[in-house]
Amino acid sequence: MKKYTHILGSANHQRLAPAGASSGARHPPLPAGTTKRTTPQSARRPPPMSTRKTPSTAATLASDGGIGNLTHEQRAEIREIFDSIDVNGRGFISVSQLPDIMRTLGHNVDNIDTMEEWREQIDPNGTGKITYDALENFVALLFDNMEQQDQLMNAFRLFKPDATSLEDARITLDDLQKVSVHLGESIPVDELREMINIADVSGSGGVDFNDFMRVMRKTGLF
Repeated sequence: MKKYTHILGSANHQRLAPAGASSGARHPPLPAGTTKRTTPQSARRPPPMSTRKTPSTAATLASDGGIGNLTHEQRAEIREIFDSIDVNGRGFISVSQLPDIMRTLGHNVDNIDTMEEWREQIDPNGTGKITYDALENFVALLFDNMEQQDQLMNAFRLFKPDATSLEDARITLDDLQKVSVHLGESIPVDELREMINIADVSGSGGVDFNDFMRVMRKTGLF
């Protein structure tokens, strides 16, 4: 496992990512507007490829004292959206407004399961209400998950730069050999093969993206 962590970490550190991989700011500014405006395509973040289960917003807020990874501009946009709905100043909005809010933020809400999971995260007690703090922290958690997902996809592509679909791609022994040679690492074939066997939970003969995410998180690289 140490060798596996080393080669993955070294590859990621040297950024062997294919051309076009993003290395910009932590999060782009949220699109300006209210729930009735259309977000420009260039300002939209891509929808998450999968939604990972996270602690409820309320629980995270209680344990962490709030999420501080949003910019002032992003917080201002979230406040503008919230206030445009809470026109009477009650301090909360209906959870039924969540799909419209997420569309305004440029997210695809067509997946019913994802939408239900979001509702459970932002309103774990089923009150039917969303406060501003709950909305802000939920968006921050969602952005964190999306950013990590993007980083993991880019890291996976370090080994499969020509893959057209992550769903079908597998990191093979040959891929590990190419990367190790590029990094100047002298790792015996038997050890490289063991790396594949350790990560290949599905037994497909290679490391798919789900296997890759599991190993990267287990080793603490992400």
